Amino acid sequence: MVASGTSTSAAEANTATESATGLDQGRKIWADLLKQETGDGKVLGDQAAVHRWVAAVSRWLVDATLLADEPNLRQALDVMRQAAMRLHPAGPTAQLEASLVTLAEIARAGLDRARQNRLADTLDPSSWAARMLVLVCARPHITSADIVSELGAHEAQISRSGKALVDRGLLVKSRHGRAKGWHVTPRGTVTAQRLADRDTQR
Repeated sequence: MVASGTSTSAAEANTATESATGLDQGRKIWADLLKQETGDGKVLGDQAAVHRWVAAVSRWLVDATLLADEPNLRQALDVMRQAAMRLHPAGPTAQLEASLVTLAEIARAGLDRARQNRLADTLDPSSWAARMLVLVCARPHITSADIVSELGAHEAQISRSGKALVDRGLLVKSRHGRAKGWHVTPRGTVTAQRLADRDTQR
């Protein structure tokens, strides 16, 4: 059984390495084309060429975001920002420039999400934040006052924990009538379930 588990872990590690290597190669291909375009439209000025390039980058961004590959997403965003400084909204690369703005926003959002994933995975199961997340998941729209009462924590502690969870993309706070309540995000639901499962297995 131990050998099987070790074999599975090794296979997963190899798959992750292969995926990262594939992303590196893919980024270099589309990034090289973008770097060659100086703004005169000789490389990516043709409409069909732009469409093919945008399609390739879009698929790459989906893969990088799903894998939460921060280094690749960060490098991709840097390449796009540098290119945006060379291109102009008018002229032979107008269509490329417009597409680049959108792709850069997607890359930035993917990078933010990857960072949130990493932060969520490092959440201490025994912390006030973790306990608050599990409670909110079980009782949607619970107020801060009720959380303080339920967990026996200080109001300031719950305020800090709530802010940390919001920053990690795990919780949101919204108003219903006169009361403000807490809700978990889809990512928060998954993280809360993991925390609850860990607690059950103890």
